[in-house]
Amino acid sequence: MSSEKPFWKGKTCGELEGLRVKITWNNGDTMTSTLDMVGNVAHCVSLSPAIRSSSTFVPYSGIKSIELVDDPEYERIDNIEDVREGDEVFTLSGNKYKARAVYESMEVYADGDGFSPIIQRKYFAYALRPKPKLPDHDGLWLDKDDAIWQVCDHQAVPVYDDADEWGLQREVFSVSQLGQYAPFRPAKAVEA
Repeated sequence: MSSEKPFWKGKTCGELEGLRVKITWNNGDTMTSTLDMVGNVAHCVSLSPAIRSSSTFVPYSGIKSIELVDDPEYERIDNIEDVREGDEVFTLSGNKYKARAVYESMEVYADGDGFSPIIQRKYFAYALRPKPKLPDHDGLWLDKDDAIWQVCDHQAVPVYDDADEWGLQREVFSVSQLGQYAPFRPAKAVEA
């Protein structure tokens, strides 16, 4: 067994609310879900005898482990030097903050509960950054600036409107190259 304390140790149910976890019971059953404000997960499965969000989270004895699971909508950042403003930063104690600024000294100024803590390298665990929403099927898409793109076979071409005439730009992009234009959303016929 690891000597590192579990991420939930000493935390209230309210502090853990919204975290995605994988639960393993002693009998080998597993479940992945999101914790609610009293330490329960989907389908009313109770993990702790706590009944208030202010109660300390302690799992039932029939639970072998509870592990954090990264959300597939987020990119995990393991190096504090790669943290950017807006990332969700997690400390070794399990606290979560939103990065407000990052300085050369590799300290992250974060917005917390009414105060602005400084997260130093030695307390940094990891950060999460929302993955950019890229086109995932053929059709017309709008980028972050409402520019129109035509996507076909994992390739994208910007569409232009010049003097009441529609056309396609000559440059063709791979969908994976479109991160700087994200997030994308499918264009509705009335928008295009």
